[in-house]
Amino acid sequence: MDRSRADNRGRALEWWVLGGTVFVSFVDTFALLPVLPVYMRQIGAQPWQIGMLLSVYSLVGMAGQPLGGYVADVVGRKRPLVFSLLGSAVALGLYGAVPSVWWLLAMRVLHGLSGSLFLPALFALLGERAGEQRAQVMGRAAALIGLAAIIAPPVSGVIARLWGAPMVFGVVAALMALAAIGVWYAVPDTRLPAVEPRQLRPWEVLRVPSLRAVYALTAAFTFCMGTLAYGFPLLMVERGYTTATAGKLLGWMALVAVPIMAFLRWRQFFVRAVLGLGIVLLSLLGIWWAHGIALLVLCMGFYGVGFGLIFPAVHVLTFEQAPAEQRGSAFALLYVAYSGGLIAGPAAAGVLSAVVFPAVVAAGLAGGILVGVVTWNLRQRWGWSVRP
Repeated sequence: MDRSRADNRGRALEWWVLGGTVFVSFVDTFALLPVLPVYMRQIGAQPWQIGMLLSVYSLVGMAGQPLGGYVADVVGRKRPLVFSLLGSAVALGLYGAVPSVWWLLAMRVLHGLSGSLFLPALFALLGERAGEQRAQVMGRAAALIGLAAIIAPPVSGVIARLWGAPMVFGVVAALMALAAIGVWYAVPDTRLPAVEPRQLRPWEVLRVPSLRAVYALTAAFTFCMGTLAYGFPLLMVERGYTTATAGKLLGWMALVAVPIMAFLRWRQFFVRAVLGLGIVLLSLLGIWWAHGIALLVLCMGFYGVGFGLIFPAVHVLTFEQAPAEQRGSAFALLYVAYSGGLIAGPAAAGVLSAVVFPAVVAAGLAGGILVGVVTWNLRQRWGWSVRP
């Protein structure tokens, strides 16, 4: 009896630590959003350097994801997770002490490299430790990410106003270090399949058709997200609203998405992902069509519903469709697709905005991907063929 209680307490501590790690790791991302560009300007960065410093983290992280997935498949999930948290803590702690823009660039590269180890190891570990409860666990992890997106930016803005940006960096670095210690002592690693490292090739997961479909849906989804991030604040200003109103509407979208991700138990994950992307597409078009704050609130709420449906679904699908020995690599490529959409969305919207509304660009590309994936799924399920 005593041993059973001890096991239950250990299991509960493990999940508290993992939940805290998910939350803290995305506080790392969202807390910097309102603070970092201003800090860069304070240390003398020119506009082009600010753009470079902001983008290099995502680019390095995206390029390093396949290596991060391979490492998670070779050495296990726990050690890359701890190393990533500690590396990010060191980089963040040094943000506030850099003597020049170029030293900050070096810290951004270190931060991006450390981060590239994190997501493949984290989601592979969550799925494996959760067992049959993986859908519930993935949904709650996604909800914690949403909470970080809601809470971190305003809190970091207040801290920066009172004590300066270096205090924000120091607080987040301390949280990352504490998370690393918690993972090391409270979270057991998962047993890896007995496979020679030389036999593991990260790109081989692309041979799994269902994973290619998941990656395509993910890229289409984040293309829409990137388009919204680029165009929505500008659209609101053009219509006479303030950026504060735009921020409140984005926060409303996240508030709608969080409970759906946390509590929805619908296990048809492919249907969830497809339906979620469809709702996101229609909502995005509605946002550009809607006039009046009531319609905008409605459209952003529906966007949050779509977000809440698709985000956990693509993670569960990736775990379930990937070979057990390559789950780290599968999640790495999921986040390559995720980051690629976030980068391509604003770029395409910016280039084509003089010709067509950004929402139309996103709907055209993502809608085409959605139709293609659904057609593929129908052919697989019912043996449909497309005649020439």
